[in-house]
Amino acid sequence: MTEHTAHGGAAPQRAWLLPGCGAVLGLLWFLALGGGRALDPTYLDWLGWGDFAQHVLGWLFFREAPWGFPLGKTPDLMRPLTMTVGLSDSNPWVSLALKPFARWLPRDFQFIGPWLALCLALQGVMGVKVMALFTPRAAQQLLGAALFVLAPVLVFRFGHDTLSAHWMLTALLYLSLRPRADARAAWRTLGWVLALNALGAGTHPYLEVMLFALSLALLVSLVWPERLLTWREAGAAFAVGSLVVGGLFVAFGYVGQDVRGGVSGFGVYSADMLALINPMRWSRVLPGLPAREEQYEGFGYLGTGTLALACIALLGHPPMGWRQARAFAKSRLPLLVATALLTLLAFSTTVTLGATTVLTMRKLAEPLMPVLGVFRASGRFIWPLHYLVLTGILALAVWRWRARPALGTAVLLGAVALQVLDTQELWTQNSFRVAPWPRLQAPEWEHLDASFRHVALVPPSIHGSEEPCVQSAFAQEDYVRLGDLAYRKGMTTNSGYAARLNEKHVARVCEALKADVEHGQLAEDTLYVVDPPMLEPFLRQGERVTCGELEGFILCVATREGRFREVLLQHPVRVRRPPTADSPP
Repeated sequence: MTEHTAHGGAAPQRAWLLPGCGAVLGLLWFLALGGGRALDPTYLDWLGWGDFAQHVLGWLFFREAPWGFPLGKTPDLMRPLTMTVGLSDSNPWVSLALKPFARWLPRDFQFIGPWLALCLALQGVMGVKVMALFTPRAAQQLLGAALFVLAPVLVFRFGHDTLSAHWMLTALLYLSLRPRADARAAWRTLGWVLALNALGAGTHPYLEVMLFALSLALLVSLVWPERLLTWREAGAAFAVGSLVVGGLFVAFGYVGQDVRGGVSGFGVYSADMLALINPMRWSRVLPGLPAREEQYEGFGYLGTGTLALACIALLGHPPMGWRQARAFAKSRLPLLVATALLTLLAFSTTVTLGATTVLTMRKLAEPLMPVLGVFRASGRFIWPLHYLVLTGILALAVWRWRARPALGTAVLLGAVALQVLDTQELWTQNSFRVAPWPRLQAPEWEHLDASFRHVALVPPSIHGSEEPCVQSAFAQEDYVRLGDLAYRKGMTTNSGYAARLNEKHVARVCEALKADVEHGQLAEDTLYVVDPPMLEPFLRQGERVTCGELEGFILCVATREGRFREVLLQHPVRVRRPPTADSPP
């Protein structure tokens, strides 16, 4: 099979004409979903919810941090716990690229909107490249690319922007499927593969695991059945790739920081065996199939248009290219095996069919749980299967109507139209809904002068921690409000949200803070934000400590002078007394 693209005498720029059109398709879809306002890097009022807030806050603190190792080290966020832009999922490569320009960037600056637009544009580019492997027709290449851009699993991940770089998976799929004439072409392919893995290692660990597995399959293919490299050469390439990825994981602080993900979620945040055909409320036409609530992480729906295309392509007699498709699949057996293994990992140790458990392998996998537990949201590993099946459906469609290309193009157009119209996000524009950035508004905060260097929540608000010591009445977004205050005032904060934690460290830091409070060892340069049940030790200090209430937060300082102390005196704490038996209902 040969790739149907312009070569030889064609001008080099013409070879990029169709991929460029694919990029435009991605940008148009981004705008249709309501992303236009998000392209403004100073606009934060769509990022005040979910993981977005974590990612923005991580970047804002990193831009002000001194350079250090690991790369992306952010010592003023969650101090004294370990934090990096990798652990805050703040897109390490992009954050590092922008940090040298931080002093010239606006105070409020986000890159998530432009990043999501770029991901859709590059998905369109790679969709065209994949389709060019199967059809020389420009219209069919663009329509197939549109289905890559419209993939529900991609837009579904917009709420976690670093996981939206699905174009990397599509690019590796393209490199795996494209033909290679000789060993030189094979080494050139491996160069692109190495670059993709380096990008993935600095984007998100889950993506990189998928990329690495597919890269290993490609490396095996170059030895067998393609016979373009020897096993020794493949081993050397594997060693180089492993060193690069491992080195970047260390450099970005994903490993070596004595932090880890919890093992309790593995087997819960999985993919169901019906993931590819279960809309899970994504479709306006098809009903959702049963699935456990936590299996949103394994969302893998192909889309109504893609499923309709599959049904039409398989209808009636076997497609004209069925034998050719089987031969092509056989020649890419390592790719199929790697995708199958990733799919098994997505299903996890508790395999379900329509939310019903059909197989449990927890005891069998128990020795592997220290490794498997790192992949708490294992359902995400369904994505390679999603894109491989999508590619197969598109290939069968263009092969089936190869003798009647106009009909094939019309069927593809119908599939794209159905996919667009049945995309719930198009009508709700939920990914870009207005969500005001959690910022404290009272003018009294401006009296917080430079003598205050730290914001300490008592107890620390560590989102995602299961440590009993940090349990409090603070709202989930309070760490963002107070973190934003600390960022704008050049202060540190002891609270935040990290993708991975060391719960022993969290407990030690929390207990030490509580002990300091209990014994009256309070720092004069610290603004204490106190959970109501923890207020009594502060009040016990008498005149040495001044407490007040501002925007619903109880604040205490251990200084006897300053404008902010005067503010607290003017806003005394409203005493909260527990109800008694004689209290009226």
